[in-house]
Amino acid sequence: MKALVLGGCGAMGSEATRDLALTSSLSEIVVADVDAGKAAAFCDGLADPRLRAMAVDVTDKAALIQLFGAFDIVVNCTSYKFGLGITEAAIAAGRNMLDLGGLYNTPLQLEMDDRARAAGCTILLGCGATPGVTNLMARRGSEHMDELHEIHVAFATFRAIAPSPGLLDTVLDEFSPGTKRFYYEDGQFIETTPFTGAREVVFAPPVGKQIVYYVPHSETRTMPRFFGPSLRRVDVRGCWRPETMEGLRTFNRFGLLGTDPVRIAGAEIAPKAFLRECFLQQSSPTDDEEWAFLVNVEVVGRRGPGGIVATYNLSHPPKSKWQFSCTAKVTGIPASIGAQLLAGGQARRPGVLAPEACFDPQAFFAELAKREILVHETIVAERSYAEAGQVPAGVA
Repeated sequence: MKALVLGGCGAMGSEATRDLALTSSLSEIVVADVDAGKAAAFCDGLADPRLRAMAVDVTDKAALIQLFGAFDIVVNCTSYKFGLGITEAAIAAGRNMLDLGGLYNTPLQLEMDDRARAAGCTILLGCGATPGVTNLMARRGSEHMDELHEIHVAFATFRAIAPSPGLLDTVLDEFSPGTKRFYYEDGQFIETTPFTGAREVVFAPPVGKQIVYYVPHSETRTMPRFFGPSLRRVDVRGCWRPETMEGLRTFNRFGLLGTDPVRIAGAEIAPKAFLRECFLQQSSPTDDEEWAFLVNVEVVGRRGPGGIVATYNLSHPPKSKWQFSCTAKVTGIPASIGAQLLAGGQARRPGVLAPEACFDPQAFFAELAKREILVHETIVAERSYAEAGQVPAGVA
């Protein structure tokens, strides 16, 4: 079995590649990047004879179709800006593919389901942390219920604002007024504005209690398709460090996250583009603060005559062990696990799917636990309010 990792030496892709090298039985792992020298240096550093570097332009769809035919699984760890073309190429080549999720791509990718089925391939959308692990948390919660009513997803990312260009884009896009964000309610997608839907969520240490706001994640699009008509509400909220959130709120208030060009010294540039360049040139990719990437999913429904709430929290090793790699590991490692499961034929069917429609949550959580990423489950039944306790799901 051969895997092609697009962007496999980037901020997220490097951890997916590293985990594939450490844990998979793949016969070949090709690290593809526009910068062949960077890919080669990364492969040399891992010193695994199965690794090979390759220069690839992901905007050349015809070349991608031809390239994909030589691999059993394509792992797309590039920016979501390239997601649609890569998805179309994978379907045209009839090859299984997964990506890390796309803020804008998901509805259009889901429309390709019939094409993927006809091609006999599985396109797995959003197999990172959120979307990804969060989808499987929701699936696990639903298994405790006779009827599922609500899913509330939240994340907290504590890191420097610009460890890489792609990660900076994610921060700015999540709260840009030009980004469309929705929650799902009673069969409708309700559009919201930045910094709305404030909710207090308790994450695992060291993050703890944080205020989160609506963000444009794909869980709102995929979960209603899988869980069916009893599901009345799906929403996704997120936050970064408090000082980052304060800055983003200020930028938004004064129009600095806007995309309409303004004239500065005889040139025209969008405020958001100007702000992005300033951060990339002036911000350090690391700092002395604690780093963490944690998710929380609350699943609400009915079991028997009473209500039930299942809550899931993710935890991972502290900065003292993982240093500045928490965001990359919590995103890249699930992609590696998903790729290995896809390569092993464990997807439930061909087509365009999300993780909740592909994999068994308990088995996936057990794989995460082997990498010290734990999923903690709490069950509260309305009739007795008896708490099941903080037990790593799939582990104990």
